[in-house]
Amino acid sequence: MKTITNIADRLFRKVEPVDSAFGSEAAEAAVEGAAGETSRQTCTAFLAETRTPAFCAIDCPGRCPLELHLRDGELARVSANKAAPACHRGLSMRAWANSPDRLMWPLRRVGPRGSAQFERVTWDEALDEIADQVARIRREHGNESIYLAYTTGQSCTTADPFERLMNRFGGFLDHYNNYSNPQINAMVRSMYGPGALYPGGSELDAAGDARLVLAFGASPAETGTGRATWHGAWDRVVEQVGKRGGRIVMVDPRRNGSIPKRKGSSGETVSWLPINPGTDGALAAALLHELAFTHNALDWDFLRERCIGFTDETLPERWRGMGLSVMDYLHGTGYDHMAKTPAWAAAITGIPADDIRELASQLATARPAFIMQGWGPQRRSNGEMTSGMIMMLAAALGQVGLPGTNNGMNIAWGGGFLTRVSAGENHIPFRIPAYRFLDAIENGEALGAREGVRGLPEAGCSNAEDASSADKAQAGCANAEGPGSTQEAPTENDAARGFALAAKASLEQTSHSNRATDFVQHQDSAAHLPCSIKAIICHGGNCLTNQHGDVNRAHRVLGDPSKCEFILNIDVELTDSARYADIVLPDLFRMEQESAMNADAWGRRIAVSTGELGARFERRGAWEVCVELAKRWGIEDAFTEGRTEGEWIRRLYEGDRERSTGLPTFDRLLEEGLAWRADRTEPFVALADWRSDPDAHPLDTPSGKIELFSEQLAAAAEALRGTPDEGAITPIPTYVPEWGPAEFAVERPATDGAQEPDAELRADGHGCESVAFLPAGGREYESDAGLPISGRKSESNTEPACDLPLRVFGFHSVARIHSSWGNVPAVSRRVPQVISINPADADARGIATDDLVEASNRFGTLRLPAHVTEDVIAGTIVMPQGAWWQAEGRSMQNTPGAASARTADADAAEPIDVGGCINTLTTSRPSPLAFGNPQHTCWCHLRRHMGTEAYLSETAHPA
Repeated sequence: MKTITNIADRLFRKVEPVDSAFGSEAAEAAVEGAAGETSRQTCTAFLAETRTPAFCAIDCPGRCPLELHLRDGELARVSANKAAPACHRGLSMRAWANSPDRLMWPLRRVGPRGSAQFERVTWDEALDEIADQVARIRREHGNESIYLAYTTGQSCTTADPFERLMNRFGGFLDHYNNYSNPQINAMVRSMYGPGALYPGGSELDAAGDARLVLAFGASPAETGTGRATWHGAWDRVVEQVGKRGGRIVMVDPRRNGSIPKRKGSSGETVSWLPINPGTDGALAAALLHELAFTHNALDWDFLRERCIGFTDETLPERWRGMGLSVMDYLHGTGYDHMAKTPAWAAAITGIPADDIRELASQLATARPAFIMQGWGPQRRSNGEMTSGMIMMLAAALGQVGLPGTNNGMNIAWGGGFLTRVSAGENHIPFRIPAYRFLDAIENGEALGAREGVRGLPEAGCSNAEDASSADKAQAGCANAEGPGSTQEAPTENDAARGFALAAKASLEQTSHSNRATDFVQHQDSAAHLPCSIKAIICHGGNCLTNQHGDVNRAHRVLGDPSKCEFILNIDVELTDSARYADIVLPDLFRMEQESAMNADAWGRRIAVSTGELGARFERRGAWEVCVELAKRWGIEDAFTEGRTEGEWIRRLYEGDRERSTGLPTFDRLLEEGLAWRADRTEPFVALADWRSDPDAHPLDTPSGKIELFSEQLAAAAEALRGTPDEGAITPIPTYVPEWGPAEFAVERPATDGAQEPDAELRADGHGCESVAFLPAGGREYESDAGLPISGRKSESNTEPACDLPLRVFGFHSVARIHSSWGNVPAVSRRVPQVISINPADADARGIATDDLVEASNRFGTLRLPAHVTEDVIAGTIVMPQGAWWQAEGRSMQNTPGAASARTADADAAEPIDVGGCINTLTTSRPSPLAFGNPQHTCWCHLRRHMGTEAYLSETAHPA
């Protein structure tokens, strides 16, 4: 077989796909949904055009219903279903489907892991090797050594068959959590009970009835661009709130895409309140302080009758009199003994105290107020406490469950309506946090309940999902790193230390039948995973490397076949994760096969694909792959139960049709492509049933009330004592500082000339100014727009400004969903991959727009053009997340797989990422309570690259 090298560089094209050149004006028009034209040759060959329904099945709230226009069986263009507007990503599916980078046949690795050296093999060769390798690893290490990776690329009723297959084959090591919202989910379980997780918050359209919308770290117009869902709802809300003279306040470190820049009615309705990243909890605490002590605007009856812990008398009896209530925290009589005044919050958040007072004044009179948070603020090292603070702010106003309000969570994500094919029973009881799979590869036998493993015999809390509803509130409570951790501990939190001292005696009196106490007792249990991960099956996802924290660590771990012995990847193209597979299989888009799915996150709409487009080259759907593997393992009948995938889809749909009203037959649905449920009309308001009749619709918390003080959190806080995460959790939501620069080894300027981030900058004549700079707090503002225009000098900080570390965080680009569409140029051009930086930070480092800059910390270095803008708060840089990791030059010497195969030298330099994957800089250390993804907590040094002049000359005069 001929070796195929560097697939990601498009060197393996054997057949040019139809209409793959998406750089022309006609192609750009097609992206926008215009009719456009294909090439002259294509138009001549294909005369008759037919239409067939389909949809975009990527992990997005929009899930756009589409129409495929076929000419002689080939995909000519894509348009929106006439009943539901589609976004530009959905309308670009033709470019992705016909991309020259699509996988066309099975591949087998022939070079080092990560080198992208593969050879083409037949399907029988690939399937035989997969079946043999998985069976061998099962035989030698057990089913618990086989891991199904966390992925986001399956959204249909039969789109994830590998879980069903492996359960029929004896089970597998499963995961819990996702990369999107585990921290807030942990706090929802504690505060509202696990039953509130889905559908989550109120639907966005419910905010149209509000007088004030307060959004923390949310941008609905960017994260849900399909106008039939979040983007369209956001436009309606802005219009409706504006008509009644209301206000929308967006709290965010960047002017996000949901905040109008232009003047006008929408610009006057929506305002941006810039905030230092990771400090939203401090703002929420100061607002509560003002509402309680200045305006007396809290609903005290609601807090007394429906909530636990806001005042001392509403605490569980044994916790009273120790200063552990929310009021004690706000007033400064408990926890850190500091009043949460606007002045206190201003020093942390960078928001002037008068602006905090003004916002509190508006909250005091706004009826109703819709308070929401995106998933960005909780995707941090202090995300659990931050999300709890925002939810507590909503609850304290006493409006939860009333029209025009929200419960402080993100807007309703739903849980869908359609039933997915049953995965069956997994006979392997162990589950690991999704964010710890690299730990489970390197040393799974060291992972126990303390590291978040569930299903171990003695870990009471680790079995939370199988426990009572009260026990579920504390699912996943423990230290992130465990004994012997080399991670540097964050700054001690006085609030938590105060709690520990005050509550120690009370914890010791807790009944031994309480599962939270059981969890503390079994923290040091000897129970651990019986085996490390030896095989990985990754279907439709790029989270093995590109989307995981510390991508260079992922490259090193996965690049070593002695650790994980076999990796199978099934996808539509060769992602960065797929480069580390031993076998790569070419998958189909759901629009290329018969499918049914919820056409929005709430499940109001149902979309189908006829599958008329079909497969090209040697591609196969995942269900067919699983059938073939089941045959080789002798479990075909158990897997299929005598039905084809199409028959399963129909059977599941007809069962769901009996549960709803107005849904057509499946054949009618195939004709129209889209159906609307008649039993879902009014916007959903979170906790409305509980608010109207709490006896008939109780919360499934231990008390049946909103638990602002949680005994499960109290036990978790005690369990973290003596660990690197001591102080990160308190029994009530509090402001906890996130991990600082020390976690990323950028706490002080480097002294080694070869390593010093700014050495080349100074040598290039762009030395940093000898001025002091305060990146967090104390900002100056333009009087008319409230934009941060500069950092403020601090007498206490004398370090050169360009040596100070900067915060880093990513945002969801409208050009991608995670890393999907990252390889479709026509879409990627919409949002260039740049590092956005405030003028104050740029001036201090001699950086101008379009300069090449390098961001670096102990995890790696990436290089991108700079964009200097006042739309980013000082002291922070931002970039769109999801860009594909790309080593500079892509030579064999600097591919990560080759590097890991050469030596185990820990001092070997990591390749510089020029693709702009933000996870080059992020950590793989999980958050303390949920073991979730803290990737928005990140610090780096930034410098102007010495090759900027050559780069600018090249881009100005391309060859």
